[in-house]
Amino acid sequence: MAKLDGKTYTVLNDKFTHRGVFYYARASFDIQERGRVKGNYIRLWTFFAYVIIIIVTMFRIRSFTAEKQKEKAQLQLDAVRSQLNPHFLFNALAGIQNLMNTNQSEQANRYLTRFARLTRAVLKSNDLISLDEEINLLDDYLQMEQLRFNFKYEIKTNATLDINNTEIPSMLLQPFIENAVKHGIASLGSDGQIDIAIFPSGSDIILKIQDNGKGFDTSKTYEGLGFDLSTKRIALLNKIYKIDPILLQMESNPGKTTITITLTKWL
Repeated sequence: MAKLDGKTYTVLNDKFTHRGVFYYARASFDIQERGRVKGNYIRLWTFFAYVIIIIVTMFRIRSFTAEKQKEKAQLQLDAVRSQLNPHFLFNALAGIQNLMNTNQSEQANRYLTRFARLTRAVLKSNDLISLDEEINLLDDYLQMEQLRFNFKYEIKTNATLDINNTEIPSMLLQPFIENAVKHGIASLGSDGQIDIAIFPSGSDIILKIQDNGKGFDTSKTYEGLGFDLSTKRIALLNKIYKIDPILLQMESNPGKTTITITLTKWL
């Protein structure tokens, strides 16, 4: 068979019917030269290469942008945390002053001892601390405030939680507990009660604070700088841990207020 060049060819097929009528059939086909086929493959693979480069570039840009957003959120988080520490220290010093002004020098000395230990722990704490450390901080703080307001409290943890090796954001609960004391049970004296429960729920960690104080309107901004800073802090933490957010839920009625913080997929 003769070699055909790369062109378009038309084939005519003559035919006579039994009645003598002439017909012919036309068929066209292309024959591409080997060089053209090779050129088409090169163009195709070049196109795919450009597409891959574009996809990789877009992915890197998105990753870079996300990383910058996390860095910005971390800086804002550090700023909020730096405001929380002085806020806590100021309120603690005000408590000591109050005891001194009411001539409760023995109580003031005990308060000051716990305050010094708590201050050291707060100032040296990292962004994340173990549950055990957080519980010790809360216990010291509650015992310190108990000297002023004479309320009762209880901290419960689930035995299945490894509190020594499970980390959470430091001082996450303290501002909410501070508000429970000052704006909830301070006026109740020995009838005041704060219950703190820390337990797992599937892969989540639930942190629950409950008090029997007067309650507050959850639809309004709750007074107290510490509370406001804590809600901002949670919002910033969610920018960093966007996939698995920290959830804050507040329910309040006269005689019962419950703050629930859920650390999603923390285990």
